Amino acid sequence: MIEKIGTIWPLELHTRAKHEILRYYLGAWFPILSTIHRRILYVDGFAGPGEYSKREDGSPIIALKVALDHKFKNKLTRPGMNLVFLFIEKDEARCENLKQKIAELQLPNNFRIETQCARFDEVFDSVLSKIEEQDKQLAPSFVFIDPFGPTGFPMRLISRLAQQPRSEVLITFNYQSLNEWFLQDPRKHKHLDELYGGDIWRPAQKIIDPTRKENYLMEAYQKALEDLGWKGRPFRMVNKQNQTQYYLFFATTHWEGMLAMKGAMWRASPTGDFEYSDLTNPQQPRLFDKELYDEAFSKELASLLYQSRHGQGIPKQTLIRNDVAWHSICIKRHLTRALQILEYEFVPSRITKVELPNGRKRYKGKYPDDCTITFAP
Repeated sequence: MIEKIGTIWPLELHTRAKHEILRYYLGAWFPILSTIHRRILYVDGFAGPGEYSKREDGSPIIALKVALDHKFKNKLTRPGMNLVFLFIEKDEARCENLKQKIAELQLPNNFRIETQCARFDEVFDSVLSKIEEQDKQLAPSFVFIDPFGPTGFPMRLISRLAQQPRSEVLITFNYQSLNEWFLQDPRKHKHLDELYGGDIWRPAQKIIDPTRKENYLMEAYQKALEDLGWKGRPFRMVNKQNQTQYYLFFATTHWEGMLAMKGAMWRASPTGDFEYSDLTNPQQPRLFDKELYDEAFSKELASLLYQSRHGQGIPKQTLIRNDVAWHSICIKRHLTRALQILEYEFVPSRITKVELPNGRKRYKGKYPDDCTITFAP
């Protein structure tokens, strides 16, 4: 069924939203990593043909163009810097089409491109085996795993990736095909064991309520990722029939990665529910909803900050790393508003002092990244 779509197919709305998340995240990821590393790796494990039926860019071309057109391109192309792109696509026709699309781009010499017409699990197993045999470490890496179904990326392979420091992963978890084609067929249950890395998914077979079953299977997969030492965040994609088509699972160990990915998800889902639906009219203004939800999350964060930080003087950077980055929803703009709420909307104020280094002047309602904030007892 999956292979009948052909070499090139139409771009669906939820795929467009997924690509926006990817584009925004890579826009932050490339300069963050290239600041302190001279070699970084981007892997697209199910790369596709590089384009859609109306010539829209596929994920490999998006990744290349983000780096190529980045405002910090000088940092990405400086002497000694190498950006390695590994594109893997098992379908030969799609793979050849992708190679042609890449050849149309004028890329800097330090963009190292490798396109392999093979299976992701085989290629990446080989990559990790070479690294492991030499007792070396993989370059800081972002691995995008975007298959049509729930096979081809077993948890045993993901587990080995998780052992590499500075690795991150974004996985398309195809719930619809899992539920409709795999869960009901005992012959395919071995694939689910491989997907989850065990039989943790099996209790879902006895859950009758569709929503509870979906939640169980989603949470079980997230737990499997977190058991590897990562911290994760899912994003739900809903089709035109108002059914879950898939989840995007992001996993990282780095606070900057989590903060950047939540920022990308907020762009795709302005009300903070981290969900995109094909039923949503993309032309319909949602600014009021966005502001409403922003305020609600900012108030929640303000309460959490005061509960945990009262009586302390804390650098803002510490708040960003420890209180915001790992919060399930909030991002930096919610921190700014939360601090304003604590300082100006309580009597007495719950912030007693905001200090900047070297006696610099501080403007009302502003909290520069290098300031220190003292919370009232």
